[in-house]
Amino acid sequence: MTPSFPEEAMPDEALYTLLCKYLLNEADGEERAWVEAWQLEDPGNMALLMSLRKVLDMAAANEKIVVAHTQHSWLQLHGKIDDNPVFTAIRPKVRFMWLKIAAVLLIALSAGWWFMIGSQPQQTYSGPVKATLQDGSSVQLLAASRLEVARGFARNRKVSLTGMASFDVTGNAANPFIITLGHTEVKVLGTRFTISYEPGRAVLKVHVSSGKVMVIDHDKADSVLLTEGMLLQQDNSRPVFRVATHVTDMVTRSLAFNDTPLEEVLHTITEVYDVKVEVVNTDLLKLPVRANFTSESTDDVIKSLALMLNAGYEKTGERQYKLK
Repeated sequence: MTPSFPEEAMPDEALYTLLCKYLLNEADGEERAWVEAWQLEDPGNMALLMSLRKVLDMAAANEKIVVAHTQHSWLQLHGKIDDNPVFTAIRPKVRFMWLKIAAVLLIALSAGWWFMIGSQPQQTYSGPVKATLQDGSSVQLLAASRLEVARGFARNRKVSLTGMASFDVTGNAANPFIITLGHTEVKVLGTRFTISYEPGRAVLKVHVSSGKVMVIDHDKADSVLLTEGMLLQQDNSRPVFRVATHVTDMVTRSLAFNDTPLEEVLHTITEVYDVKVEVVNTDLLKLPVRANFTSESTDDVIKSLALMLNAGYEKTGERQYKLK
């Protein structure tokens, strides 16, 4: 066996078998080198190997029972078919090595270890880095961000993210790309989008540059379909999904309005800037707005809107404004 798996994870059965061979001192030099390098890749790998060693110790007693019964059965069989049986030396070592492995696999399945192994990531990326995945999708991770590629990615196209990253996902209608963010999922058919997820603060932002993205909150049984220019936000203080439109860049807070009614413009501004805007003259709400904003302060945005609409404005609180 030549354990060479640079681009994808070893299948579960093969991994178990190789680890058992290593622990039973049955692995060849190349296999031992692979396992020893694998141990150092993640602390969880070493923990798994130690747990597997305990299971092998448990299986050792079963080996003795199997050896005794097997030898006795062979003696009985030879006695029945040959009055003068000729016994040849047997080499139980390999056979019982595989019996041990089979016992371990049975125990692992019964204990749910298969699930534990399956939940371990196939590959992990830490930002800042640009990762190109097996399906051709690319992910630009920012600093202090982490992307875990699920085992069996070629089949399930599943990843999990902590931090902030921009995605350019290869389209596949029959097999959507899935990003896990705690208890929230983002399902993608093929698109460009950016996600910021801070689990410690329960802050989630998803911005779509092109295509369509489905965001699903399994805890609240809520889902939203996002299209180009939409920004979804969620946090502890406001746990429901909030969606703004006309957003061209989430990071720089770039907004683009093309004859957009003021009512729609203000909805975007209140969500993106987290402010409240009261409109005294409701006739203003129907007026069209044509403007682009990038990295402007809230004061400058409100002032610009007032000038365009020939309206007055005032700041009535820390994050509160009034158009009149």
